[in-house]
This record gives sequence, C-alpha cells and structure tokens, in this order.
Amino acid sequence: MNLTTYSTDSAGLQAFYEAIINAHETYAPVEKFGKYDFKKVDSLAGCDPDSPIPQTMSVKSLFFPKSAKVMKYTATSEGTELSDTTEDPLAGKRVVLGVKHCDARGLQVLDAVYKWDYIDTDYEKRRENTILISPRCDQAVTHCFCTSLDYDVENLDAMDVAVIHVGDGKVYLQARTEKGKNFLKENNKGLSAANGAAKEEMKKQYDKFAGSFRLSMDYKEINEKMQDKFDSPAFEEVSSNCVSCNTCAFVCPTCHCFKISDEKIRDKGVRYKSYDSCNNVYFTLMAGGHNPRPVKYRRWRQRSMHKFVYYKERFGVNLCIGCGKCTISCPVNISIFEVVNKVVNTMQE
Repeated sequence: MNLTTYSTDSAGLQAFYEAIINAHETYAPVEKFGKYDFKKVDSLAGCDPDSPIPQTMSVKSLFFPKSAKVMKYTATSEGTELSDTTEDPLAGKRVVLGVKHCDARGLQVLDAVYKWDYIDTDYEKRRENTILISPRCDQAVTHCFCTSLDYDVENLDAMDVAVIHVGDGKVYLQARTEKGKNFLKENNKGLSAANGAAKEEMKKQYDKFAGSFRLSMDYKEINEKMQDKFDSPAFEEVSSNCVSCNTCAFVCPTCHCFKISDEKIRDKGVRYKSYDSCNNVYFTLMAGGHNPRPVKYRRWRQRSMHKFVYYKERFGVNLCIGCGKCTISCPVNISIFEVVNKVVNTMQE
C-alpha cells in the first residue's frame, strides 16, 4: 500500500484529536491515581493520548474484556432456557487514541489465536470496527525491548494511523493500513500533505528511539535454545519470588487465558468469561483433584515456554512483544526478559 502521510504541528495535532473526539466514539488513556487506562472520552482535556508507557494499561481490554457476559439462562420445570446477553458495548464503530506501537502489535499477535480453529466473532467485530491511532515512542523506558522481537517496529502496520513527533513541534500522521488511509482522507481538516523531507525526518526520529534501549536480545537464539530447556533447574530459581498474583498476565497485551464462571440467583443465572492465567495455582486443577502444575516453577516454565516456544511453533510469532508491562507491574520485580535469558544461559545437569 502506498503510505499516505500528512504534516501538522503540535497545535494542529491537538485540533485533530479534538475533531475525532467530537465526531466519533473515542477511547483514550485516562489517568487515575497515577495510572492510565483506556476509557471512553468526550473531550481532549480528560485524557492523554501521549501517556507514558510504564503507567499505561494494555488496550487489550477493549477487545478481550476483563470480564464479559457470555449468556443468560433460566431454569424451568421443562429444562433450561438460554438467551443472549445485551448488545456488546465494545462492538460499535470507534477510534482509540494513544495506543503504543507495542500494544498495537499485541493485537496482531492475538489475532492469530482468535482466528485459529474457532473464530471469536465478538473479538473479530471489535477489531473490524476500531481505528487505532498510535503515537510512536520517543524514548525507551527501563524495561522496554520491543525492537528485539520478531516484528518491524519502524514500519509496523499494526496501527491504522501512526503519529510521529520529529522535533521542533512538527508532527507527521501516516496511514499504515487501508482502513487508516480512508480514515485520514475523511478526517484531514487542518492537515497538509507531507513534503519530500518527511521520510528522512521520520527515519531520524526512529533511529534516535532505537538507540535509546537498555535491553536487547537475539530472539532467534532465545527461540532455539528455549526449546531444549524444559527441564532446566533455572525455572525454579527465577520463579522463587513469585507470589502468584497473576498481575503479569492481566496487564500483558497478549496473554489470553480465560475462565468460565456462572453467577446464579435462584432460577436465573449469567455465564461470564473472565481473565485467568497459567500462573494461577488453580488454572490446571482437574475435576478429580489432580494438578499437573502444583508448584510455581512449573507454572513459570509454562509461561516462558508459551511466550517464546509454543506460540512461535504454532503461529510463527513470539507471544511476547517486549513492552515490559509485566515487569513494571510485578510486585516482586520479576522480568520476563531476565527469566528467559537466565534459563537459556544456565547449564543443565
């Protein structure tokens, strides 16, 4: 696709955001107690499309909600009657501002499993009806390592519109998908067609960003070596401090484990689909009482192998996108980056 690029300045970008919020159902990062989460907004003053990575929750919950009603049921003398829940509040036409590029990539990774042997029509409809507008980061933070993973951060097509600040107040908006191209065509008031310098200026901005990383890994080496590390004693060491709170999975843009639960009052009930995690001690508990992962190191082994081996083997991409959200949110400072590097570099007995 021929990339359509527009130029504006900081004031023009703010006007662009305001126009979007006024014309479309819009979600953006909203601050509460020092953390940012994606909420529906009706003005730019109430949100921050450039919210910092460490304090911003994943956009995943707008596509895979923390908890969602699956169906309703009523028990009668003749049996059980099933009925659909109310209309999906996340399925309408909408725009999401402030999606970090790693977060947008996380949705691409999730697409593979949601369109695999079973098509999740709710997820699919939410994806089809959403425009993602993503400001490219200027600076990597302590636990970022997205440029080390198996995707092209600079030319990423996971977002529909990329927003690139190139300095001196100049901003470029670039369509990365056909959907984004059509959106910018319909919402380009106040924007100017970019000149020939745009490509070079955006390249310089990216190179500066890419040079700001503290962490880097050779993901191909990690993928290869992890395959032979199932019995590594390092898993016990790296998981020793884990408190099994599951925060890492809940903030992760790509974790997709869930549980099904029922809430029933007398003859009426509702079935829910809610977040779960392979780090949960009860996640693999079977009806007969057997649990194949009763100890922490086995659960951390599953998490690590799923991120860098199993998902890669099945879908061709890593389940980790290098955002560092899990490390930032972990109450005991466990880093998935350090875990996999420790495992691959520990000799097995």
